[in-house]
Amino acid sequence: MSDSLFGGLQNYFNSTAPYFQTSLSLDKIVQYKNGSFSSMEKSLKGGFSHHHGFDIVNGMDLTHKLMSYIMPILNQRLTSIYSDLISQNNYYLNQIRNLHIIPEISRLKSISEFIKGIHDDIQEISKSDRLSIANLTSLQGMKIDLKEIFHSAIARLEQLVIPSNFEPNEVANSYLVARFSLSNYIVSLVFECILSGNIDDNSVIRLESKIEECLVTLNDITDKLSGSLEQLKRYNSQEIYNINFAQWSYSILQSTNQINNLNNQNFNIDQIQYNTLSYFDINLEKKRLKEFMNSRHSLINNIKIIEDAS
Repeated sequence: MSDSLFGGLQNYFNSTAPYFQTSLSLDKIVQYKNGSFSSMEKSLKGGFSHHHGFDIVNGMDLTHKLMSYIMPILNQRLTSIYSDLISQNNYYLNQIRNLHIIPEISRLKSISEFIKGIHDDIQEISKSDRLSIANLTSLQGMKIDLKEIFHSAIARLEQLVIPSNFEPNEVANSYLVARFSLSNYIVSLVFECILSGNIDDNSVIRLESKIEECLVTLNDITDKLSGSLEQLKRYNSQEIYNINFAQWSYSILQSTNQINNLNNQNFNIDQIQYNTLSYFDINLEKKRLKEFMNSRHSLINNIKIIEDAS
Protein backbone atom coordinates (compact mmCIF):
# COMPACT_ATOMS: atom_id res chain seq x y z
CA MET A 1 0.00 0.00 0.00
CA SER A 2 2.59 2.53 1.07
CA ASP A 3 6.17 2.55 2.27
CA SER A 4 5.04 3.58 5.76
CA LEU A 5 2.51 0.78 6.10
CA PHE A 6 4.77 -1.85 4.58
CA GLY A 7 7.66 -0.73 6.76
CA GLY A 8 5.45 -0.68 9.85
CA LEU A 9 4.26 -4.23 9.28
CA GLN A 10 7.76 -5.45 8.57
CA ASN A 11 9.12 -3.83 11.74
CA TYR A 12 6.28 -5.38 13.73
CA PHE A 13 6.96 -8.87 12.49
CA ASN A 14 10.72 -8.49 12.91
CA SER A 15 10.40 -7.12 16.44
CA THR A 16 8.40 -10.07 17.78
CA ALA A 17 9.49 -13.67 18.32
CA PRO A 18 10.51 -15.41 15.06
CA TYR A 19 7.73 -16.82 12.90
CA PHE A 20 8.10 -20.26 11.39
CA GLN A 21 6.33 -22.58 8.99
CA THR A 22 6.03 -26.33 9.39
CA SER A 23 3.99 -29.18 7.97
CA LEU A 24 3.07 -30.38 11.49
CA SER A 25 0.03 -29.20 13.41
CA LEU A 26 0.94 -27.17 16.53
CA ASP A 27 -0.39 -29.80 18.93
CA LYS A 28 2.30 -32.20 17.72
CA ILE A 29 5.18 -29.81 18.46
CA VAL A 30 6.77 -29.46 21.90
CA GLN A 31 5.75 -26.15 23.46
CA TYR A 32 7.58 -24.62 26.43
CA LYS A 33 5.93 -22.96 29.43
CA ASN A 34 6.70 -19.46 28.12
CA GLY A 35 4.63 -20.19 25.01
CA SER A 36 7.52 -20.65 22.58
CA PHE A 37 7.86 -23.77 20.44
CA SER A 38 10.67 -26.26 20.13
CA SER A 39 11.85 -27.84 16.92
CA MET A 40 11.14 -31.26 18.49
CA GLU A 41 8.08 -33.34 17.69
CA LYS A 42 6.11 -34.79 20.62
CA SER A 43 6.11 -38.51 21.34
CA LEU A 44 2.86 -40.37 21.96
CA LYS A 45 3.41 -39.92 25.71
CA GLY A 46 3.97 -36.19 25.37
CA GLY A 47 7.77 -36.25 25.62
CA PHE A 48 10.42 -35.62 22.98
CA SER A 49 10.18 -37.85 19.93
CA HIS A 50 12.64 -36.66 17.31
CA HIS A 51 13.89 -33.47 15.77
CA HIS A 52 11.57 -32.22 13.06
CA GLY A 53 12.81 -28.71 12.32
CA PHE A 54 11.05 -25.83 10.67
CA ASP A 55 11.76 -22.84 8.45
CA ILE A 56 12.06 -19.41 10.00
CA VAL A 57 10.02 -16.81 8.10
CA ASN A 58 11.36 -13.25 8.14
CA GLY A 59 9.27 -10.12 8.53
CA MET A 60 9.50 -9.11 4.88
CA ASP A 61 8.13 -12.47 3.69
CA LEU A 62 5.25 -12.25 6.13
CA THR A 63 4.49 -8.69 5.10
CA HIS A 64 4.46 -9.62 1.41
CA LYS A 65 2.11 -12.53 2.08
CA LEU A 66 -0.21 -10.38 4.18
CA MET A 67 -0.31 -7.62 1.55
CA SER A 68 -1.03 -10.16 -1.20
CA TYR A 69 -4.28 -10.92 0.61
CA ILE A 70 -5.12 -7.33 1.45
CA MET A 71 -4.43 -5.52 -1.82
CA PRO A 72 -6.99 -7.27 -4.10
CA ILE A 73 -9.73 -6.59 -1.53
CA LEU A 74 -8.62 -3.01 -0.98
CA ASN A 75 -8.29 -2.28 -4.71
CA GLN A 76 -11.77 -3.64 -5.30
CA ARG A 77 -13.12 -1.28 -2.67
CA LEU A 78 -11.24 1.70 -4.11
CA THR A 79 -12.34 1.12 -7.72
CA SER A 80 -15.97 0.66 -6.65
CA ILE A 81 -16.00 4.27 -5.40
CA TYR A 82 -15.76 5.37 -9.04
CA SER A 83 -18.40 2.96 -10.42
CA ASP A 84 -21.05 5.65 -10.85
CA LEU A 85 -18.63 8.02 -12.61
CA ILE A 86 -17.75 5.25 -15.07
CA SER A 87 -21.48 4.69 -15.72
CA GLN A 88 -21.98 8.44 -16.16
CA ASN A 89 -19.12 8.57 -18.66
CA ASN A 90 -20.65 5.76 -20.70
CA TYR A 91 -23.98 7.60 -20.68
CA TYR A 92 -22.36 10.69 -22.21
CA LEU A 93 -20.55 8.58 -24.80
CA ASN A 94 -23.85 7.05 -25.92
CA GLN A 95 -25.26 10.56 -26.53
CA ILE A 96 -22.67 11.29 -29.22
CA ARG A 97 -24.07 11.11 -32.75
CA ASN A 98 -21.56 12.33 -35.29
CA LEU A 99 -20.49 10.48 -38.39
CA HIS A 100 -17.59 12.88 -38.97
CA ILE A 101 -15.69 11.79 -35.87
CA ILE A 102 -16.19 8.02 -36.01
CA PRO A 103 -12.45 7.27 -35.44
CA GLU A 104 -12.54 9.34 -32.23
CA ILE A 105 -15.75 7.67 -31.03
CA SER A 106 -14.37 4.21 -31.78
CA ARG A 107 -11.22 4.99 -29.80
CA LEU A 108 -13.27 6.38 -26.92
CA LYS A 109 -15.44 3.26 -26.83
CA SER A 110 -12.36 1.04 -26.76
CA ILE A 111 -10.90 3.04 -23.88
CA SER A 112 -14.23 2.94 -22.06
CA GLU A 113 -14.41 -0.85 -22.38
CA PHE A 114 -10.81 -1.19 -21.17
CA ILE A 115 -11.43 0.96 -18.08
CA LYS A 116 -14.63 -0.96 -17.34
CA GLY A 117 -12.60 -4.20 -17.65
CA ILE A 118 -10.07 -2.98 -15.08
CA HIS A 119 -12.93 -2.03 -12.77
CA ASP A 120 -14.59 -5.44 -13.08
CA ASP A 121 -11.41 -7.56 -12.85
CA ILE A 122 -9.35 -5.52 -10.40
CA GLN A 123 -9.19 -8.29 -7.78
CA GLU A 124 -7.69 -10.79 -10.24
CA ILE A 125 -5.40 -8.15 -11.76
CA SER A 126 -4.14 -7.19 -8.29
CA LYS A 127 -3.04 -10.78 -7.60
CA SER A 128 -0.51 -10.67 -10.43
CA ASP A 129 2.37 -8.20 -10.77
CA ARG A 130 2.57 -8.97 -14.49
CA LEU A 131 -1.11 -8.25 -15.06
CA SER A 132 -0.90 -5.07 -13.00
CA ILE A 133 2.10 -3.80 -14.97
CA ALA A 134 0.53 -4.74 -18.33
CA ASN A 135 -2.74 -2.96 -17.54
CA LEU A 136 -0.90 0.02 -16.08
CA THR A 137 1.21 0.40 -19.24
CA SER A 138 -1.88 0.25 -21.47
CA LEU A 139 -3.73 2.70 -19.26
CA GLN A 140 -0.90 5.24 -19.41
CA GLY A 141 -1.00 5.10 -23.22
CA MET A 142 -4.76 5.64 -23.17
CA LYS A 143 -4.34 8.70 -20.95
CA ILE A 144 -2.34 10.31 -23.76
CA ASP A 145 -5.07 9.41 -26.28
CA LEU A 146 -7.76 10.90 -24.05
CA LYS A 147 -5.87 14.19 -23.76
CA GLU A 148 -5.32 14.34 -27.55
CA ILE A 149 -9.02 13.72 -28.25
CA PHE A 150 -9.95 16.32 -25.63
CA HIS A 151 -7.77 19.02 -27.22
CA SER A 152 -9.10 18.18 -30.72
CA ALA A 153 -12.69 18.53 -29.48
CA ILE A 154 -11.95 21.90 -27.86
CA ALA A 155 -10.32 23.17 -31.07
CA ARG A 156 -13.48 22.22 -33.01
CA LEU A 157 -15.70 23.96 -30.47
CA GLU A 158 -13.80 27.22 -30.84
CA GLN A 159 -14.59 27.24 -34.57
CA LEU A 160 -18.16 25.98 -34.32
CA VAL A 161 -19.46 28.85 -32.16
CA ILE A 162 -18.65 31.38 -34.90
CA PRO A 163 -22.03 32.48 -36.39
CA SER A 164 -21.07 31.52 -39.96
CA ASN A 165 -19.94 28.04 -38.83
CA PHE A 166 -22.62 27.25 -36.24
CA GLU A 167 -23.86 23.67 -36.41
CA PRO A 168 -25.79 22.73 -33.23
CA ASN A 169 -25.25 18.97 -33.51
CA GLU A 170 -21.54 19.47 -34.09
CA VAL A 171 -21.31 21.76 -31.05
CA ALA A 172 -23.18 19.30 -28.81
CA ASN A 173 -21.15 16.31 -29.99
CA SER A 174 -17.79 18.06 -29.70
CA TYR A 175 -18.65 19.18 -26.17
CA LEU A 176 -19.70 15.66 -25.18
CA VAL A 177 -16.46 14.25 -26.61
CA ALA A 178 -14.46 16.79 -24.60
CA ARG A 179 -16.39 16.04 -21.40
CA PHE A 180 -16.16 12.28 -21.83
CA SER A 181 -12.44 12.42 -22.58
CA LEU A 182 -11.58 14.54 -19.55
CA SER A 183 -13.94 12.64 -17.24
CA ASN A 184 -12.44 9.31 -18.24
CA TYR A 185 -9.00 10.88 -17.86
CA ILE A 186 -9.91 11.47 -14.21
CA VAL A 187 -10.86 7.79 -13.77
CA SER A 188 -7.60 6.83 -15.47
CA LEU A 189 -5.62 8.92 -12.97
CA VAL A 190 -7.32 7.08 -10.10
CA PHE A 191 -6.82 3.62 -11.60
CA GLU A 192 -3.20 4.47 -12.39
CA CYS A 193 -2.59 5.10 -8.69
CA ILE A 194 -4.33 1.85 -7.74
CA LEU A 195 -2.52 -0.34 -10.27
CA SER A 196 0.87 1.16 -9.43
CA GLY A 197 0.25 0.83 -5.69
CA ASN A 198 0.84 4.56 -5.17
CA ILE A 199 -2.04 5.14 -2.77
CA ASP A 200 -0.15 6.49 0.21
CA ASP A 201 -1.20 9.86 1.62
CA ASN A 202 1.25 11.94 -0.42
CA SER A 203 0.29 10.20 -3.67
CA VAL A 204 -3.42 10.71 -3.02
CA ILE A 205 -2.85 14.41 -2.25
CA ARG A 206 -1.13 14.77 -5.64
CA LEU A 207 -4.00 12.82 -7.24
CA GLU A 208 -6.52 15.19 -5.64
CA SER A 209 -4.67 18.19 -7.08
CA LYS A 210 -4.65 16.69 -10.61
CA ILE A 211 -8.34 15.80 -10.46
CA GLU A 212 -9.36 19.23 -9.22
CA GLU A 213 -7.39 20.80 -12.08
CA CYS A 214 -9.34 18.66 -14.57
CA LEU A 215 -12.69 19.55 -12.97
CA VAL A 216 -11.93 23.28 -13.02
CA THR A 217 -10.77 23.04 -16.64
CA LEU A 218 -13.99 21.42 -17.85
CA ASN A 219 -16.20 23.75 -15.82
CA ASP A 220 -14.33 26.75 -17.28
CA ILE A 221 -14.85 25.35 -20.79
CA THR A 222 -18.55 24.80 -20.06
CA ASP A 223 -18.88 28.34 -18.77
CA LYS A 224 -17.02 29.81 -21.75
CA LEU A 225 -19.11 27.77 -24.24
CA SER A 226 -22.34 28.80 -22.52
CA GLY A 227 -21.26 32.44 -22.78
CA SER A 228 -20.38 32.07 -26.48
CA LEU A 229 -23.75 30.45 -27.21
CA GLU A 230 -25.57 33.19 -25.32
CA GLN A 231 -23.66 35.80 -27.34
CA LEU A 232 -24.61 34.00 -30.57
CA LYS A 233 -28.24 33.92 -29.45
CA ARG A 234 -28.19 37.70 -28.85
CA TYR A 235 -26.57 38.19 -32.26
CA ASN A 236 -29.36 36.14 -33.89
CA SER A 237 -32.04 38.08 -32.02
CA GLN A 238 -30.51 41.35 -33.25
CA GLU A 239 -30.48 40.01 -36.80
CA ILE A 240 -34.16 39.09 -36.50
CA TYR A 241 -34.89 42.62 -35.29
CA ASN A 242 -32.91 44.12 -38.20
CA ILE A 243 -34.76 42.00 -40.75
CA ASN A 244 -38.14 42.96 -39.32
CA PHE A 245 -37.15 46.63 -39.16
CA ALA A 246 -35.89 46.71 -42.76
CA GLN A 247 -38.35 44.19 -44.17
CA TRP A 248 -39.05 46.51 -47.12
CA SER A 249 -35.60 45.65 -48.53
CA TYR A 250 -36.24 41.87 -48.44
CA SER A 251 -38.65 39.70 -50.32
CA ILE A 252 -41.27 38.23 -48.03
CA LEU A 253 -40.04 34.69 -48.69
CA GLN A 254 -36.40 35.63 -48.09
CA SER A 255 -37.10 37.44 -44.84
CA THR A 256 -39.35 34.65 -43.60
CA ASN A 257 -36.69 32.00 -44.30
CA GLN A 258 -33.95 34.03 -42.61
CA ILE A 259 -36.05 34.65 -39.53
CA ASN A 260 -37.05 30.98 -39.31
CA ASN A 261 -33.42 29.89 -39.59
CA LEU A 262 -32.33 32.28 -36.86
CA ASN A 263 -35.19 31.21 -34.59
CA ASN A 264 -34.24 27.58 -35.16
CA GLN A 265 -30.66 28.38 -34.23
CA ASN A 266 -31.79 30.02 -31.01
CA PHE A 267 -34.00 27.03 -30.22
CA ASN A 268 -31.02 24.69 -30.75
CA ILE A 269 -28.84 26.91 -28.57
CA ASP A 270 -31.39 26.58 -25.76
CA GLN A 271 -31.39 22.80 -26.21
CA ILE A 272 -27.60 22.66 -25.92
CA GLN A 273 -27.53 24.93 -22.88
CA TYR A 274 -30.26 23.09 -20.98
CA ASN A 275 -29.78 19.47 -22.14
CA THR A 276 -26.10 19.09 -23.06
CA LEU A 277 -23.93 21.43 -21.02
CA SER A 278 -23.33 20.37 -17.43
CA TYR A 279 -20.90 21.36 -14.72
CA PHE A 280 -18.89 18.98 -12.59
CA ASP A 281 -19.90 19.14 -8.94
CA ILE A 282 -16.44 19.77 -7.49
CA ASN A 283 -17.67 19.30 -3.92
CA LEU A 284 -19.12 15.91 -4.86
CA GLU A 285 -15.84 14.85 -6.44
CA LYS A 286 -13.93 16.03 -3.36
CA LYS A 287 -16.29 13.94 -1.26
CA ARG A 288 -15.57 10.95 -3.49
CA LEU A 289 -11.83 11.48 -3.06
CA LYS A 290 -12.28 11.77 0.70
CA GLU A 291 -14.09 8.43 0.68
CA PHE A 292 -11.21 7.05 -1.39
CA MET A 293 -8.70 8.24 1.22
CA ASN A 294 -10.72 7.04 4.21
CA SER A 295 -11.36 3.60 2.70
CA ARG A 296 -7.65 2.81 2.71
CA HIS A 297 -7.34 3.43 6.45
CA SER A 298 -10.66 1.94 7.52
CA LEU A 299 -9.95 -1.37 5.78
CA ILE A 300 -6.43 -1.62 7.22
CA ASN A 301 -7.70 -0.75 10.71
CA ASN A 302 -10.20 -3.60 10.55
CA ILE A 303 -7.68 -6.32 9.66
CA LYS A 304 -7.47 -9.02 12.31
CA ILE A 305 -4.92 -11.81 12.19
CA ILE A 306 -6.43 -14.85 13.87
CA GLU A 307 -5.38 -18.44 14.31
CA ASP A 308 -6.69 -20.81 11.66
CA ALA A 309 -8.97 -23.28 13.43
CA SER A 310 -8.92 -25.81 10.60
